[in-house]
Amino acid sequence: MAAIGPLREAGILRVVYKQLSPGDLRKLQAKSNDAQTGGGARDFRLPYRAFDQVMRKLLPQTRQEERRRNGARTTVVFHWGPVKFGTQGKAIEVVDLDWESPTDARPTEGRISRIHTHFNLPKEDPELGAVLFLIMQHETEVRAHYAYERDLRDGKWNSELTQHVLACMDNPNRRARSLAQGFIDCVEGLKYCHGIAGE
Repeated sequence: MAAIGPLREAGILRVVYKQLSPGDLRKLQAKSNDAQTGGGARDFRLPYRAFDQVMRKLLPQTRQEERRRNGARTTVVFHWGPVKFGTQGKAIEVVDLDWESPTDARPTEGRISRIHTHFNLPKEDPELGAVLFLIMQHETEVRAHYAYERDLRDGKWNSELTQHVLACMDNPNRRARSLAQGFIDCVEGLKYCHGIAGE
């Protein structure tokens, strides 16, 4: 049974987080067309094997679409769900977010597609840093939030969430040039930081 901590006390069941790179910020501006930043697809990618199960829990609905895989048209199952998002001073919006299985070009990565059409861009100040959170609350509600690294380090966010994310960001064993990304599953009692050497 999962321990009751500050996140669970706040009604939070699961959190997926991704530290944003300069290429990710360009995707949020719908400007990314550089293959080195993930190309012009304007989606966010996560390691599929590690993140698929938790993403399915956040986005539990399914639909089928035809896609080209291995050189042929095939039916692909998409996981999707409604996600709430709002910035200070603006009304909350609800968007349908998709989680797509790997393509032939990127066989190890799942993707949250067309991210620039859903979420407003955080401030473009590299000194702030930025992390995208998908937070599942109370069984049925998922919200998207941006947090700035400076605010995390200043203790302006939930203590359990902050401790885990900063530990992932600061871990000396994380692979060189990799950004922090991971999840917390308060229901299953799991915490994961991707890219730690030896894991």
